[in-house]
Amino acid sequence: MKTKLHTLHLLLGALFFALSAVDAYGQTKVVIGYSSLSSNQAAIWVAKEAGFFKKAGLDAQLVLIEGGTRGAQALISGDLPMLAMAGQPVISARARGSDLVLIAAFVNRMNYILAGAPALKRPEDLKAKRIAVSQFGTSSYHAVILALKHWKMDAKRDGITLLQVGNQGARVASLQSGGSDAAIVNPGLGPALKARGLNILADFTELPVPYPQMVLAARESFLKNEPDLAERILKAMVGANVFFLEPRNKEEVKAVLAKYLRLGGPAAAEEHYESALKAFSKKPFVDPKGISSMIEFMGETDPAVARLKPEAVIHHALLKKLDEAGFFESKP
Repeated sequence: MKTKLHTLHLLLGALFFALSAVDAYGQTKVVIGYSSLSSNQAAIWVAKEAGFFKKAGLDAQLVLIEGGTRGAQALISGDLPMLAMAGQPVISARARGSDLVLIAAFVNRMNYILAGAPALKRPEDLKAKRIAVSQFGTSSYHAVILALKHWKMDAKRDGITLLQVGNQGARVASLQSGGSDAAIVNPGLGPALKARGLNILADFTELPVPYPQMVLAARESFLKNEPDLAERILKAMVGANVFFLEPRNKEEVKAVLAKYLRLGGPAAAEEHYESALKAFSKKPFVDPKGISSMIEFMGETDPAVARLKPEAVIHHALLKKLDEAGFFESKP
């Protein structure tokens, strides 16, 4: 595992060095990461495809780094200036002395559904069953644990087994093959799963549980040493978020989602678009309640995290500057 991470750092480091320059057209080359193939990443994809990075003077290359822990390590090592990811790896790293912070949060709630085998009808039916998640410690894992807690259930007490299955495609395959009894997946897959006879046990976006599902993370040292670059990246992401939320841009956004999610075309992205639309924040400030909730939850088994304060993780200076400039408003 360490060898793989070392290789990843070398590759990303070389790519970042190669792209951290200005091309012949005055565009600053930069590599920006994202952590999953999910509609939660719509803002960064739209920023690339609809020209918001280019408008900010950036020639951005997007790199997929699956797994929050790997992403946090890439940030800490300086391989990337920013990463769109879930918040818990940043909280864990910050508790251990890193200078990672959250500068924005485009999704402040759990944007998942829990799909189950035909025999399962309600969350209560999960007792003594197997639930497929990505990996322990990832957002899908934490979301299931928090949902069980909300339903007054406990994995150990109720005999619920959480299986580390991998990405979303692997989780769906596990559920269909009988390798698991339920799986946590993106809401956009709901109609297709129901068409195959599976049940949707819960829509996590409807749970009153604040959660840093998709945040933009960076090092404080980067924000201090490269303030202009940091502001341009954030400005592009915020502009893309405004564009995404504007109904008149629906078809263009669906085409972007279809491209990155490898769907058959824009029509196949309808449910992904609609589910993301429910979850995205108009003003992408990090919700302190979500960070507090995450610290409380993680702190139950991690004393270092238990000592952390939400204000140590959240860095809103750049976002407040854009808000004061009216940057969150939709342009005619």
